[in-house]
Amino acid sequence: MPINCIAIDDDVNSLEGLNSYLSVLPDLQLIKSFTDPLRALTDISDSDKVDIIFMDIEMPALSGIELATLLRQKTKHLIFTTAHSKYALDAFGVNADAYLLKPYTMLHFTETINNLYPNEKPNIVTAESDFLSVLHHEDPENLINIAYDNLIIMEQINEMVYFRIHNHNYISFKVDFSKMLGLLRSHNSFIQVNTNAIISKLHIKSFSGNQIVLTDGISVHLSNKYKESFLSFLKENLLKNNFNN
Repeated sequence: MPINCIAIDDDVNSLEGLNSYLSVLPDLQLIKSFTDPLRALTDISDSDKVDIIFMDIEMPALSGIELATLLRQKTKHLIFTTAHSKYALDAFGVNADAYLLKPYTMLHFTETINNLYPNEKPNIVTAESDFLSVLHHEDPENLINIAYDNLIIMEQINEMVYFRIHNHNYISFKVDFSKMLGLLRSHNSFIQVNTNAIISKLHIKSFSGNQIVLTDGISVHLSNKYKESFLSFLKENLLKNNFNN
């Protein structure tokens, strides 16, 4: 079920940034946005069925704190988004659920949503038809698109998750590795080879003993748990190739 959101901020750039974050999390749906708090006051009705209102504090004509006292009953959750920490006590005085201090990162935004919906946690890695969108640990503000065909291997090393493509590694933390495994397992181009790694079938170059060599000479260990399924894939693939030839 979608989580209906409304955004109120007199700064157009802030609204655009918030909307870009919302677009990454498929469960969140922006149904209205306002740069004028008075317009928001008159346009938001009980029929909108609002789950979250994101609201700036310092706005002309009507502050976010004042607006919240008038709109709080029309939304399940209220999240203030502001560049000023001095309003924190006032914000929670009007029953705000969270206080995002600008500029906030995608990670901070996602964690805030996770706290409100712990049983419906949106992942910070999303999947489209042809690519994954991954948050990079060195630039948590932006998403990096990785085409399925270019992904050689995804593996977890300690707390970090590595997405390896040709001549480059993308490293991400805060990724739910188990969910990512499930996502890639459902994609016909990938096969799991050990507890901490799943590889692209398209990038397999050779196999000997318990070592698989991939594109760029990347070597990965094949554990006994996944050996039967991997050998079945190789056997089936070889039969298909022989038939086609």
